[in-house]
Amino acid sequence: MINLSYKISYPHFNRKLAIFGIFCLCVLFLPSLCVAGYDHNEYLEYCNSKTFDEKYVPGQSGCWSCAIVHWLMDAMVTAIVALSEPVLELSKLILNLGAAIWLAMFFLKSLGSFTVQDPAKIIDAVLTFMFKWALVFTLIHFGIDEIVGQIVNPLLSIGMDIGTEFSGASGW
Repeated sequence: MINLSYKISYPHFNRKLAIFGIFCLCVLFLPSLCVAGYDHNEYLEYCNSKTFDEKYVPGQSGCWSCAIVHWLMDAMVTAIVALSEPVLELSKLILNLGAAIWLAMFFLKSLGSFTVQDPAKIIDAVLTFMFKWALVFTLIHFGIDEIVGQIVNPLLSIGMDIGTEFSGASGW
């Protein structure tokens, strides 16, 4: 017969709880036991903008890390300028090849099927895909700033004009 009655004992639980309690007390009362003083004048001497400007002005020997960060930023900007045009052309090529492959597979799947196809659904799917392709191509070619300047801002200004007219007409 199996004995299922056993006593659950946690001998380490009380020891761990005591250690945790001592740790909490040390964390609470240790700062008050430290005798380190605070001198407000010394703080103002070292923590002001003039001291930091003298210490970390680029080009002086005081801030070697500023020079390294400056060199890294210049190198990254140079690399981005040099690589931006080839990356844009490559992304257009990949987008066009992907679109051609998708269209070929879609038409082979749709027209090669033995089931009856609805021409309206096929044309709808193709036009939806072509709209998405045109949107991504436009974003790649012109950039987001041009899209916002030519499309989003005029729409927002039209909405603002309409809202102004309505608010002026209602007497607010």
